[in-house]
Amino acid sequence: MAAATAADTAHRGCLLAKGAAELAEHDETVAKRARAAIEALQALLEGDIAACQRNGDIAADADPGKLAALVLAVLRAIEALGKAGASEETLTDIAGTALAVLPRPAH
Repeated sequence: MAAATAADTAHRGCLLAKGAAELAEHDETVAKRARAAIEALQALLEGDIAACQRNGDIAADADPGKLAALVLAVLRAIEALGKAGASEETLTDIAGTALAVLPRPAH
């Protein structure tokens, strides 16, 4: 994600983010669809995190929903910072730090 965002030199935006930011306050349909899209993305990430827990890569006692929300927030931040001109190195460092703070199982 970090490399792909940095490689997008045209700084194309995210329809979900831009639409929600500009229209959700005034258009309930946009607000509902934006919430549904965010919830769907978070649910996908939660499933991935639960799979990592089953595989022993993430601590089994961690809340996959909370971790999914964190990962989604980091992904959205990487995109926003990348569009603002942050370097690939900076974006990669953010991603690496986020992965490093995920709870690991005790061995």
